[in-house]
Amino acid sequence: MLASSHRGGSRVRKKTASIDGSASAHNLTPILPVQGSRSQPAQPTATSAPSLRTAQSLDGTAQNATFAAVSTSNLEDEPSSGEDSSIDNTIPRNPSDAWQLLKDVAKVENGNAATTTGAVWPIVGHAHLAQDNAQRAARGSGNIVHTGILTYRLVREGYLTPEIIRSLVQRYFEHYHCHLPLVPRQYFEPGALDRFATTEKHLLTAVLTIASKDLVDQPHVHQSVSRYMHDLVSGIAAGHDCEVEAVEALLLLAEWEPPGLRHNIEAVGRGEEDRSAWMHVGMALRTGYFLSLDRTAFRQESDEEAKVDARKRFAWANCYVSDRLISVRIGRAFWARGPGPMTGLSSRDFPTLQPRFDGEEDYGKIFQATLDLTQLYSNVHDVLYSGMRSSNQMMLMGDYVKYVDDFRAAIDRWYMTWGNISCSKHIKTTLEMSYQYLRLYTNAFVFQAQISQAIARKKAETPLREHLRRVFSNVGSLPDARFIWGSVAAAKAFLTILATQIDPVKHLRYMPLRFYLYSIYSAVFLYKARSFGVMNESEQRPVQGLIQQVIDALRQASLSAQDPGSRYARLLELLWMKPLKLGYHVARDNMHSPVAPSDAGSQLSSTGSIKMDAGGYMQYSPANNFSWLDLEAVGDFVAGDPMSGQNLGMLGPLGGFQTGPAGFMASADTMHWQGQTAVSSFQFDLNDNLLF
Repeated sequence: MLASSHRGGSRVRKKTASIDGSASAHNLTPILPVQGSRSQPAQPTATSAPSLRTAQSLDGTAQNATFAAVSTSNLEDEPSSGEDSSIDNTIPRNPSDAWQLLKDVAKVENGNAATTTGAVWPIVGHAHLAQDNAQRAARGSGNIVHTGILTYRLVREGYLTPEIIRSLVQRYFEHYHCHLPLVPRQYFEPGALDRFATTEKHLLTAVLTIASKDLVDQPHVHQSVSRYMHDLVSGIAAGHDCEVEAVEALLLLAEWEPPGLRHNIEAVGRGEEDRSAWMHVGMALRTGYFLSLDRTAFRQESDEEAKVDARKRFAWANCYVSDRLISVRIGRAFWARGPGPMTGLSSRDFPTLQPRFDGEEDYGKIFQATLDLTQLYSNVHDVLYSGMRSSNQMMLMGDYVKYVDDFRAAIDRWYMTWGNISCSKHIKTTLEMSYQYLRLYTNAFVFQAQISQAIARKKAETPLREHLRRVFSNVGSLPDARFIWGSVAAAKAFLTILATQIDPVKHLRYMPLRFYLYSIYSAVFLYKARSFGVMNESEQRPVQGLIQQVIDALRQASLSAQDPGSRYARLLELLWMKPLKLGYHVARDNMHSPVAPSDAGSQLSSTGSIKMDAGGYMQYSPANNFSWLDLEAVGDFVAGDPMSGQNLGMLGPLGGFQTGPAGFMASADTMHWQGQTAVSSFQFDLNDNLLF
């Protein structure tokens, strides 16, 4: 008679003989790395990286041994049919869920096989060998095996001391935490450093990287922390196991982009931080999707689950905010496609942000205001800047007016709701600046639309530069004059707030990087508006004075020439404040001569694009080949190299840009526009960016 089949049924396995109690306890002993013989922080050298990697691989071996021992012990507590019940109790919703269930079953099966055959012993034996060597080294150096913060890699290898880490965490809490309260408040308590170091290494390292970037008197601290942060980020990109704290770490890095994480820092800011932030936000989103953080956007959990999901929900909501804001900054499509946090979430859905006592900052309401404003940013970007074909069609047809009017009304309603929020002055100022930049971003679309319509109406025999300046010399006669005036007013308002209402040393120095870049975008926008003749001479001089105030504020907020404030102040100075040297005056005198006495004069006379005002400053053609949303192209423009901006990084101090007029000749030559070719290349570039 054939034996009955057991396929699909519950297969009861016999328990294997358990290891004796002493051996089991010995296997469960955690393998902890020891502190090295160095007790003082030392400046890392080129030979430090291999030691870091060696220590990391040793840690991985020890952790694998520990996990193998724990899995072996836990098998005795599992039900006899655990691998089958794990599938029966959960219904896979997609192939990823099914793969995860199969992986869990494989872990259980491997654990059973290891316990039965003794296959786990070589791993455990190797771990014991590593532990014995570590303990022997500790005894030889007079130290003992430690836990907590002393096991943190940078402390264990002598780069930092617990006291330095504690001071950096406190520095982060005082200056940076208020702008993005992602770090759980429990980790700022005096006795929480050990738990912070052992359970949240990605998040702690991000905190240390940001807090140490301003320590100009101790550069080795930022160098060593940045190197470790770079290794951790590379591990995330390579698919290493991580939790929600890794997502939080990436979001923090995207907000400040510490200089130690970039390979090369050029003398003039050209939007490199935008590119880094774009990549960090993208990694955070993909990691968040993999960890199923997006499922917390819907409030369907029980009270107990809500305690666990609160942190994940806040992290995912910040993923949404960061994704929208970086996309708006650089004019690219969104990473995240949903679900977003706009499912009726309010401040009560983020219990970790609620004030614990009277007088404490209500970060819940601040974040709700930020979410509401971010949704407006998202809608404006989706409707007006969704794509080149749809945007261009909307500009030429003129049906953008109804959308812009509705957006302007919604923006005003947001300001009526949140404009008087009760919070610290510097936090309220950041909300005000975000509001003004959204006004600029919305109204600037109409400015571009008017340019497109003016180009479409241009007669073939009329030079483009003269045609555009004639159209915009009388803005009041244009049908969309209120939008153009609104965009210029928003840019001025933003720069006025930055120059007059923010202390450069106490607050601007520690604000997220996006506010620095918003100011640069606003200043570039005003430069473009001036080029089109929107501002007459009486309006230009106050604006130029405002730009100088912004430059001074950015420099005061900087501690070194490598800081973003200093680098972008130099960019604005080159764009707005560069006086003409003698060579330019000679070229100006020969601009209309049939034969110019120099190459510079001949090139300028051939284009006729550069004009000088009464103060001797350059007035470029409105058809200059860069967008106010493309800082890299702005850098190419001021360097005089439309093909590449790499020369900016080699010019060194500001004087390097004033050695002669040749650099600006190429830029003038690119402004020669004729006929229909100018129309197509002026509106759009190869990267599908609007060129206003």
